[in-house]
Amino acid sequence: MAPRLLLALAVWAGYSPCSGREAPTQPRVWCWAFRYPIAVDCFWTLSPAANSTRFTSFIATYRRGVAAHGESQPCLQPTPEATSCTIPDVHMFSMVPYMLNITAVHPWGISSSFVPFIPEHIIKPDPPEGVRLSPLHGHQLWVQWEPPKSWPFPEIFSLKYWIRYKHHGAARFRKVGPIEGTSFTLRTVRPRVRYCVQVAAQDLTDYGESSNWSLPATASVTLGK
Repeated sequence: MAPRLLLALAVWAGYSPCSGREAPTQPRVWCWAFRYPIAVDCFWTLSPAANSTRFTSFIATYRRGVAAHGESQPCLQPTPEATSCTIPDVHMFSMVPYMLNITAVHPWGISSSFVPFIPEHIIKPDPPEGVRLSPLHGHQLWVQWEPPKSWPFPEIFSLKYWIRYKHHGAARFRKVGPIEGTSFTLRTVRPRVRYCVQVAAQDLTDYGESSNWSLPATASVTLGK
């Protein structure tokens, strides 16, 4: 699923067209399950004009199912002014969507956004960590990495990985994968050339989308013949 704002509906209340102010803009909301299945984390922003006020707070709630009579639970915020919240205890493999409601409370009114999602559809791991390179004999480069620390159960909810690499001065990356382990040997690399390597992760069963690329690692020594 391509990154996009999951904005479904906006509601304004308490706004008077005679107030001389623009109508409050609704929060722009997105959610990712990068800690699946422990939690779903949601984030939002306001327009720059709306962000200029220091008196905006937020009410974050969610329910399961789109029916309005469903029981709402708090999406956990560190403070009322925070622009993120966490939904714990994810219901796995259910086609009943979650409905997130983010309400911005301004001095001159409120604005709300409603966001539906299914946790498996918004899985996006954080990038792999600790990418390191080891030159080997025979024009080979051994790449090793670790799953992201935020991914709680890699031995149960496995990840697959892609590697992209290029030598110094190359215009484009080459890509290898998917790889189900946490190491891979790049073969037939050029001798005496420095390489830049990055790794990305995705849920093994293709739910959601792949992570961003990891921080680049470069070979610390030149390759021998």
